Amino acid sequence: MANLYDEMIIRQKEIFTTTQQEKLKNTPVCIIGCGGLGGSVIEQLIRVGFENLTIVDEDVFDKTNMNRQLRSNIDTIDKPKSQITKDYIKKINPNANITSYNMKIDVDNVSDIINNCKIVIDAVDNIFTRVLISRFCYDNKLLFIHAAIDETTGQLTSFNYDTPTYEELFNLKSKNMSIDEAWEYYNDINFRKPQVLGTTAAIFGCLEVNEVIKHVLKLDDRILAPNLLQWDVFSPLSLDIIEL
Repeated sequence: MANLYDEMIIRQKEIFTTTQQEKLKNTPVCIIGCGGLGGSVIEQLIRVGFENLTIVDEDVFDKTNMNRQLRSNIDTIDKPKSQITKDYIKKINPNANITSYNMKIDVDNVSDIINNCKIVIDAVDNIFTRVLISRFCYDNKLLFIHAAIDETTGQLTSFNYDTPTYEELFNLKSKNMSIDEAWEYYNDINFRKPQVLGTTAAIFGCLEVNEVIKHVLKLDDRILAPNLLQWDVFSPLSLDIIEL
């Protein structure tokens, strides 16, 4: 296994310098959600050479996941998404340091889960969790990379301590609430589950990975709030970056 990593990344040696590849390898990243977005994010991070990942998901796979979630199949139905995902990516790189949490991230555990990471990736499907992790990242000067998808469309941006916050950018009513008030507010709203095409999840998951790479290596053209990438993947010319 000693030479596995070098062989695995050999086709990108002309894309990244040795120093850059080491930065990717050693940067700790936390992915909240192992479903449609998160499954794509986690697999691509491992394949590009990241070796320190924290993955979080409280859910199990079911048959409705099979149109878009990479680790969902007949054998994984009713099994924890976080553990199945960890087992799979360890088969890609057995040397990777993967910490998995089969639990819901909440006010009491968010610090323990995220605190050792430098970048947090949003692959969740509810607003309160985004509010919680975005606030933690802002307060602790961590990079928060956000994506959300619906049918064939998606959006993407990143937040740090120098940008508008997630709640400010989207002018959410919770922006002036305490975290407990925000939980009560969003808990009282019945959100519809979006229709999602599998390719939309895969594409925006990969776009999130590209943003991770650009931020770690301090490359140009990083998408930072108040800029927001929007795209209907069925309409290539609709791809646009707007300023909110």
